[in-house]
This record gives sequence, structure tokens and C-alpha cells, in this order.
Amino acid sequence: MTMRQTALTLFLCLLSLTAGAAAAPDWKPEKAIEIIVGVTPGGPNDTSARLLQKVMQDKRLVTVPVSVSNRAGANNALAWLYLNQHAGNAHFVAMTLPNIVTNRITGSHELSFADVTPLAQLNSESIVFAVKADSPIKTGGELIARLKANPAALSIAFSNIGSANHIGAGLVMKTAGLDVKKLKFVAFKGASEAVTALLGGHVDAVASSASTVTQQVQAGAFRLIAVAAAKRLAAYPTVPTWREQGVAAVFSNWRGVIGPKGMAAAQIAWWDDLLGRVVRTDEWTQEVAQYGWEAEYLNSAESRKFLERQHEELKVLLGELGLAK
Repeated sequence: MTMRQTALTLFLCLLSLTAGAAAAPDWKPEKAIEIIVGVTPGGPNDTSARLLQKVMQDKRLVTVPVSVSNRAGANNALAWLYLNQHAGNAHFVAMTLPNIVTNRITGSHELSFADVTPLAQLNSESIVFAVKADSPIKTGGELIARLKANPAALSIAFSNIGSANHIGAGLVMKTAGLDVKKLKFVAFKGASEAVTALLGGHVDAVASSASTVTQQVQAGAFRLIAVAAAKRLAAYPTVPTWREQGVAAVFSNWRGVIGPKGMAAAQIAWWDDLLGRVVRTDEWTQEVAQYGWEAEYLNSAESRKFLERQHEELKVLLGELGLAK
């Protein structure tokens, strides 16, 4: 090989290395990361955020502090508006749930998934129906029967207008042949507030994610009467599905992560890498199983497609339930 050929070979190698370096993610956090939650503390979305924080810190996946802040209100929109005040700043992320899709459809708020940066889908969970342990209502069938006799006789609580809990409750009632517009639905800022209302006897039933009421069920304060799942939950094998009780309704809640609008490709790539590592840790896997959640990780590109599909599906469903504006 001549000197000219050797020099050319070295030049091409250096060029290749330079190109590879330029293509690699060139962003990493330089200050504290804030995970924003749009509901009150204690619910599964808040729990997901705090588990994310814990794994990031315990496994030393980041070298900066990580905090969780709760900014409840406007069906989660207050949290997402706060997030977008930090446009292009990847030190701020927020938890999502179906309201990121349904708010605009129901007219609750204009902000939607198209106004932020989807980063990941994390997990999902079936919707259950619970009453107080001393309630005369023993089954889902009894609940439906009483509502058919008098739609306003009983109140059903859930978190946020247009939430998965709201949609799940509406879907069950509509499938059972009830007029959802005549029912006494009560919306709270978070699932934990709905649970507190049932504990206090201020409502007759609650529709929520299964893990939201686990503590109350285990303590004997609540009784589960039905689950909106395709099959019985492993954590509650004695609780029948709605389908088993003559109501063919299945619906679940899902949770994800978004960043503010205007994030750069390198920032998205960093979060893709981080969240992909988080969901592969034993700690995350064990906690997800313990809460009875379904692990359904999707990266940023897949998450955007998922949200687009959800928009089309939920627009139809909410229209059928009379909740679309």
C-alpha cells in the first residue's frame, strides 16, 4: 500500500468515526429532572411516577436529582400546561393517561398529545367497580338492576371527566342498556379522592384502576363487585368480570410519559434509552407485577402512533357515550 493509499484509508476511518459521533445522542441532563403528575398523590398514575423516580435513582441511571410534583386540576391539563412552559427543556417530563387524548374530544381542554412530545407508554390496568363492605349491593348485576329501576338512585365516583375510569363506567352502563346521561356520575381530581369519598359514604360506588382500591379491599373496607376485563384478575380470582354478569364490556387504563413541546431529537433519544432501561430492571418488573399492572412499554415513536390510534378509537366511543363535543 502506498503512502497516499494509507493516508486516504486513515482519512476515511476518521471520517467514519466523526460521523458516528455526530449521530450519537449528544444530550444528557445537567440539572434536576422533574416528573409532573396531573392528579393528587396516591393514585396509580402518581405511583407510576414515583416508581420511575425510585428506579432512576436507586439504579443510578441518572447522575442528577429526580423529583415528583403533583399539579392536579383541569383533568390533568394544568400539569401539561406547566410542562409546556418549559418548551424544549428535557429536564421536565410528565405522566399521561387517557385524558391526554380525551380532553379535547370531550371539550374539557384544548391541550392534547399533539401539543407535547410523546416519550413512552409504560403500563395499563383493568377498571374495577367497588362498594363499601357494608353496602347492600353484593354484585355488579345488583348494581345494574338498581340503576335500571332508578338511574339516579346511586352515585358512582371516578377520577376526572373523560378519564379511563369515567369511560369504563360509561361503557359498562351503556352496554347494560342504561342511559348514561341520567346516571349520577361524580368526578374528582384524582382516584384517591374518589376512594376517600366512598370511604366516607358520600358516594355509593367507585370505578377505578384495580390497584387504587387494593389497600381498602385487603383491609375489608371495600368489596369488589365486578372487573371490566376479558378475564378475572389474578389478584382477585373470586371477582367476576362484567361479561360473566351479562354485560360484555371490557376497558382498561393506560399510563405513559411525555415531554414538553419542541424537544430535540437528541433529547428524545436520551429519554428513549433511559426509559427502555428502566422497564427492563428487575425492580420495575417486580413492582408492576405486584400492583397487577400490565407491562406494555412503547418507545417514543411507537407511543405517538399509539396515541393517534387511541384518538380515533376514543373519539368514536366517547361519541357513542354522549361525551364528545
